Amino acid sequence: MVTARVPQEIRDQVNAKLKAIGSSPTELVNAAYDYVLQAGRLPDVNNDEAPLCITLTEAQENELRFRLKHVTRTVPPSFWETAARTRGEA
Repeated sequence: MVTARVPQEIRDQVNAKLKAIGSSPTELVNAAYDYVLQAGRLPDVNNDEAPLCITLTEAQENELRFRLKHVTRTVPPSFWETAARTRGEA
């Protein structure tokens, strides 16, 4: 027998999803134990997936370009000289 402390709100949400897919908390725990036995580690949802790649629509690209154009400012060369001196590079 396994006892675990899970916040009630999460437990209720997961139990509802498990019921919707025809499963149970017991099956979930058994699957988790099987995973750790086979993999030797906890599941990592980001480990087996490709990096997230987001594609913008043309309208989103245009909006981003517009916003970047209006927030980007040129700085005088003295800014870079002062920054280098501050970092001890000059």
